[in-house]
Formats: sequence, C-alpha cells, structure tokens
Amino acid sequence: MESRQQYRWRFDLFRIPLIKWFVRKRWFQFAVITPNLAIFFILMIAGFYGLPVGNKNVSVLVVWILWWAALMILLVPIGGRLWCMMCPMPAIGEWLQRRTLTQKNEKNLGLGKKWPKFLDNIWLQNFSFLTVSSFIGVLTTRPLATAVMLFALVIVLPTILHLLFERRVFCRYVCPVSGFIGLYSMLAPLELRVKSREVCLKHVGKECFKGSENGYGCPWYEFPQNLNRNAYCGLCMECVKTCPLDNIALNLRIGGDDLLVEPWHGIKKRGLDEAFKVFIMTTLSILYALVFVGPYGWLKDLADVMGGATFKEMWSPQGNLLLESFNVESFLLFAGLVWGSTLLAAPAVFFAFSYAAKLASGVKHIPLKKIFINFSYSLVPLSLMSWVAFSLYILLVNGSYIVAALSDPFGWGWDLFGTKHFPWTPVLTSIIPYIQAALLIAGLYLSVKLAYRIAQRTMPSRNAAIKAAIPFAAMLTGLCLLYLGLWLDSFYWGWIAW
Repeated sequence: MESRQQYRWRFDLFRIPLIKWFVRKRWFQFAVITPNLAIFFILMIAGFYGLPVGNKNVSVLVVWILWWAALMILLVPIGGRLWCMMCPMPAIGEWLQRRTLTQKNEKNLGLGKKWPKFLDNIWLQNFSFLTVSSFIGVLTTRPLATAVMLFALVIVLPTILHLLFERRVFCRYVCPVSGFIGLYSMLAPLELRVKSREVCLKHVGKECFKGSENGYGCPWYEFPQNLNRNAYCGLCMECVKTCPLDNIALNLRIGGDDLLVEPWHGIKKRGLDEAFKVFIMTTLSILYALVFVGPYGWLKDLADVMGGATFKEMWSPQGNLLLESFNVESFLLFAGLVWGSTLLAAPAVFFAFSYAAKLASGVKHIPLKKIFINFSYSLVPLSLMSWVAFSLYILLVNGSYIVAALSDPFGWGWDLFGTKHFPWTPVLTSIIPYIQAALLIAGLYLSVKLAYRIAQRTMPSRNAAIKAAIPFAAMLTGLCLLYLGLWLDSFYWGWIAW
C-alpha cells in the first residue's frame, strides 16, 4: 500500500481565530472534560444507590442509550476522536500524574515507567472490549453493573496506570472504547495534522513530542511530523500549545484516506491487531443486534449471565439494591460465543476470501498476510454503518425512557422536570427500517469502493486489482444482505419474495 496520503480538499479550522484561541489555552481540556466527569459521577451514584431496574435508572439509560447513540451516530462518524478530547476517564489519573489541573508541571507524580514495547499495539484494547461485551447483557440491564464498570474505567484503572507509567497509556493501549473509536475515526471528516511535514523535518526541537514550557509532549505517543492517520491521535491539543512554529492544523476533510496508508508514512507497519479490531467490531454488530432486538429468547437468556436467585443488600439507604448470583454456565457459553466468533470464526471466513483473492489475482509474490491485513479495512465503512443502524434503533425505540428517568435520577421520588411519569414512546418506528437500509447500502457502496482502492494499491496491475477485489466485493455484499435481513426482517424477506 502507498505510504503517503494523496491529500484532497482540506480546510483548517484554526483559520477561525476563536477556535485556535480556545484550544491553545492551558485550561482548554479541563473545561471540556470536567462537565462530563461530573455527569459520570452522577451516573455512578445513580447506579450504586438508585433503582435497580434498568429502564428506570438514569445510569443505564444515559450510558447505553444516549451516550452510546451520540458516540456512534454523531461523535465518531463526524468528529473522529472528538469524544477522546472531552472524555473524563483519564482525567483523575492524569491530574494526579501531572500534580495540576491546568498548568504545566515539570515534575510528575508516579513511577513514570515506559510502556512495554511488546504491548505497543491494540491487543489489550481488543481484549478489554471483548471482556465488556461478555457482560453486555448484564451491563445494559443492571444499574449496579454499569456503576461498577464506570468506577473501574473512570477512577481505578486509569489512576493506577497513570501513576505507574508515563503519558496516557490507558487511553492509548487499554481503554475498551478507544480502540473502536480509533478504527472508525479514520473515516471521519476531521483530522489533526501538521501543515508542512518538511518544516517539521528541519526543526530539531521536536517540542510536540518532548514537551516545552507551554505544554506536555504528546500524551498519546504520537509524533505529529509523522502523523498521517486519525487512529491514535486523541485530539488533546497539546501539540498545538507546544509547537513553536505554528505548524499544526485541525482540518475538515473528505475522510477515508487513512484506511489506505501505513502509519507514520510507512515508518511503522499495520499489524494483525488492527485487522482483528475490524473483525471484532463487525462480528459484534451482528451479535448485539441478535441479542437486543432479535427474536431469540434463548440468546437473551444466555447473555444475561446474572440469572440466579436475587436478594437484597441492606447497605443501600433504600434497601433496593438487587444482587444476583452469577451463572457460570451462561457466562462461559456467552463469552465463548463472543470471543470465538470474533477471534476465530470471523477471521477464518475472511482468510478464505483473502486466499480466494490471491488466487484470483494470479499474483504470487504478494504475501497472503499482507492481503489479509490490507483488505480487512474494506469492512470499516459497512461495519460503522451497521453500528449507526443499531444505535439509531436503540435511541428511537427506547430513548423516551430517559425523559422519565432524568426527573428522578436517583429513584428518590423526585420530579425535577415534571416528566417522571412520561410514558414509553417509540419514535419514527415506521421508517426506521428504511433509514437503516439506506445506511447499510451506503456503507456497502463505500466498502466496495474502498476494497477496489485497496486492491489498486496492493496489486501490481489494474487487471490483478480488479480480480482481487471481486471476492471481497462478493463478501461485502453478502454481509450487507445479512445486516438487511437482521434489521428489515419481514419487510426485507417480503420484498425478496416479491
């Protein structure tokens, strides 16, 4: 694949003085993170002490309906890693590490160890997301489980890692959300890049990576002069503060070029970790749809790994905290389905199509592993659209629960906004299948187009590229039909019969 992007249209948002002024302030990240941190603390309190029923508790409703929908429908497709800019998860740990909320501190708190070289990949993020997914049936229905998850991801794990290691290793290597945001952000129409790489190459200071009196070196271990993909830039804007040459741009663009290039202009190579992230997200978009909206009651029961007897724990002020026994058999079966389908079944199917593409192309000198990794990115647009379709359904059908829960967030009998008794009211249900179909067909078009562009950059000739792209186009079409079958159900199959 080509090692350098063919830059198309760009507009630097820093040409708008107010935006540049804002992000260059040391208090910028504190200002955008703190409101979200406060919200997450409220959600934790609601999860620990509020009503134990998922559709009545604001923690479950806000995290798994509102926040998830905002992330997958708006923030990631449009803003890329915009959520990472304002995410509260690393805040407490980073503030402790830096010993300050907003200022630049030369001496950090903690051991400041370097992250192990063999973990310089996203395998831990892959495994952490799969771990969360193994409990998804519990997390989305039990407020206590959601609260425990938030406590671990906002307070415990990031703080420990910030005090053990330098920079933001939690965000870069561990966070279960960061991995898929990075993957899908490569499609987003927003990017942070240097204005001129030549200027960077001639400059010896490298303050963007090492830091200066104006700010910290990149917390995400990115080197802006080599930055050519959104995957691992968290939009923290430290490089904007530290660059003495004013060589950083925040561009609007036509997204997708990131999926065609090797990291750092070819200095680094893409590995199986990113390819498997694609398989994880693609496969789980199917599994989540089956669990949450499918007709298979046995699968819902399997995902509910807390299916044992219940009892009350009286340390809750209202005595309404339900604790349940853990169903080991259900957990092992569902976790096996989650991990096996994503790490074994999906890669095996894709390997078969990769082998078919190699045979069809007639090109022998290109390694099968390269074809496997390169073409895995062709799944990204369709996979993202499947998550948008899923999140849109969850929001429009169940979003009205949030209206009622916001009036009584802790289950203490409040009615803050007069909406406590607002009924469950699904919205636009008659047209949801049509919107989903349009999204999926658009995703198919983008994925097939991307597969051909990847083939052009992987294969030595146009003829070989066309032949190599055909098996993947067939695979993508089949996957899209599967998505349509999941979401359109009787409408879809009735249309096929007609």
